[in-house]
Amino acid sequence: MRRLTVLALIALIAGLALLAYSAATGEGQVVLFLIFPVFTGSGLASFAGMLLIMLGLFLGFLSVAGFALPATGAAPPPGAAAPAMPASPAKKFGGVVLLGPVPIVFGSDRRVTTAMLVLAIVLTILLVLFFLWTRVPP
Repeated sequence: MRRLTVLALIALIAGLALLAYSAATGEGQVVLFLIFPVFTGSGLASFAGMLLIMLGLFLGFLSVAGFALPATGAAPPPGAAAPAMPASPAKKFGGVVLLGPVPIVFGSDRRVTTAMLVLAIVLTILLVLFFLWTRVPP
């Protein structure tokens, strides 16, 4: 793991620990707004925990964006041709988004899209069966 990623994880874990401490001591409170957890606090531990979480998220974004990558080798001399990059194979992707029982299927080519459609049908059938199974009285 890169150093920035480790620092981001440490900051996130320390921030969550401080928020848990402040909630345990009564300085903070955790409530649900719709489905989102919301933390409110009034003490120093709550404030420090929020700052550490924001710092951890910022460092995590920086590490993902590649700002911490070291320089690789020296630049070629002027007039020299840059080394050719090897061709990477074409990437295939696909996915299923379930909005309730309605599946939305996407894919980069026909084969992946067909596989995602089969997955969507299976997931929809399982969802309907689960819904019907939970509605049957004992």
